[in-house]
Amino acid sequence: MGNTKCLALLLTMPLCAIAACSNNFAVPSGGPESGEIRVSEQNKTTITLQTLQSDKSTPAYKIEEKLVNDYMASHPRVKIEFDRLNTEQQKSKLKTQAAFGEMADITMVNPGAQMKPYVDGGMLAPLNDMLDEKLKATFQSGVLNYYTFDGKLYALPYNLNIAGVFYNKELFAQAGLTPPGTFEGLLEAVEQFRGQGITPMVIGAKDRWPTSFLFMAIVQRLNGGPGFLQDVIDRKRRFDDPVFVEAIAKLEELIRANAFQEGAVSTDSTTASALFRNGQAAMYYTGTWEVPKIEVSPIKDNIGFFKFPTVDGKGDLNDFMIAPGTAYTISAGSKHIKECKDFLKYFMTNYPKVAVAMNSAVGLSQKVDGDFQAAGYSVLQTEMIGMFKDIKGGDMNFDNVIVPAVTQTHLDRLQNLFVQPARPLDVAIEHQLSWEASTKEARR
Repeated sequence: MGNTKCLALLLTMPLCAIAACSNNFAVPSGGPESGEIRVSEQNKTTITLQTLQSDKSTPAYKIEEKLVNDYMASHPRVKIEFDRLNTEQQKSKLKTQAAFGEMADITMVNPGAQMKPYVDGGMLAPLNDMLDEKLKATFQSGVLNYYTFDGKLYALPYNLNIAGVFYNKELFAQAGLTPPGTFEGLLEAVEQFRGQGITPMVIGAKDRWPTSFLFMAIVQRLNGGPGFLQDVIDRKRRFDDPVFVEAIAKLEELIRANAFQEGAVSTDSTTASALFRNGQAAMYYTGTWEVPKIEVSPIKDNIGFFKFPTVDGKGDLNDFMIAPGTAYTISAGSKHIKECKDFLKYFMTNYPKVAVAMNSAVGLSQKVDGDFQAAGYSVLQTEMIGMFKDIKGGDMNFDNVIVPAVTQTHLDRLQNLFVQPARPLDVAIEHQLSWEASTKEARR
């Protein structure tokens, strides 16, 4: 693609473990080389690392910081400079830098549809040659597929989260309930909680994506497994398919049953999380990224997790909505691709060991093994780590699969269901019309 086309493409984009570990988590760490080597600053190779790890209090920040410092200690001829940004800042800056051919040597991208324009523009370096079989085997099954296009791998993720329902054990006991295994049981639990003056569920509907995340779990169950959106892309299905229409009806059923907190549409995900962690609701559907926050909450010992239930008797509990995380990628225009690949291989090889040591083994893109309870992990953390071994299949959320224009229609229409009822078929048809208009435009 020519420079002019690359620029036009990107300026229109929206801003929008190691399997073989022993019980003591022994993983090669590549410690500093013996002897001290002094290299003047002007003789060092400088690599710019643009990262989302901007909050010093988070495990991801601390893990990244340690690995970078350890690498520089053992590779004195390399200097790594951070460009730390929050999510929206990084998306915006990356888009602008890519448009003008000024990307950082190493940066971060989201999987699927969000990174595809950068791949199509030839802006990311393929990483297949640095991923040997030993390192490849450390990744959770199938996770690398979300960063692979036409057989070429363009990014390596450090996290992978699955979604399900966190629940307050004390409130469930108070209501005489156990975690439901069916959607019908979920509706019955909602009624029971409401009868006792307990908020059944919280949701950050103001942010819109949490509603989509929950909705797509319903789609996955009614579809009998993952793949509905891919079928739409492959023109095997349509958005006005009975599965999609029925999923909209089920979401509406939850909303009309008063499953969610009052003012859900004006509650963002941060506030929804806080409400749940403060004991003000019985359930919260979200991803395993929530675990670090729960671990420091006042009710952490009362929190459990259950898999999203079947819907109309359909679906496998071991299919999950999954969130392959932001991933590290290398700019195709970098002058130091060899050095970047060497660092990234070191980084991903050692990430699981450092994460385990920092009590952050939940939600990794790579496999971990060992006696976690003996290592000081909580019951919830240990259960979460074990659940990753149950994953049979998964879907990414709507915005990571479907083009942005249709995603906006999707998010708007689902959010509006909290404000006023709508005929499910009409909502589905709006999705289909938006899809047809978008794909028609793309073919021009």
